[in-house]
Amino acid sequence: MDTQKIQIRAPRFELYEPVTLYWNGQERLTHIVRRWFDLDDSARGDDPDGYWWYKVTNDEQLYPEGTIEPRSE
Repeated sequence: MDTQKIQIRAPRFELYEPVTLYWNGQERLTHIVRRWFDLDDSARGDDPDGYWWYKVTNDEQLYPEGTIEPRSE
């Protein structure tokens, strides 16, 4: 039996961390409320290690980490 180990990199943002979301030409101050790691996204080929996705306050959409920046309150 051949087993592979999967290494998941640490998330870029902590839960409830204050962040700035840049989406559709707008900038919004918000907080991280959930995060998901999507290993299946590695099939796109540009990051074989998968991707972290984040949900922010009062929004049901998931956002990739490249659209979010940390901020201090």
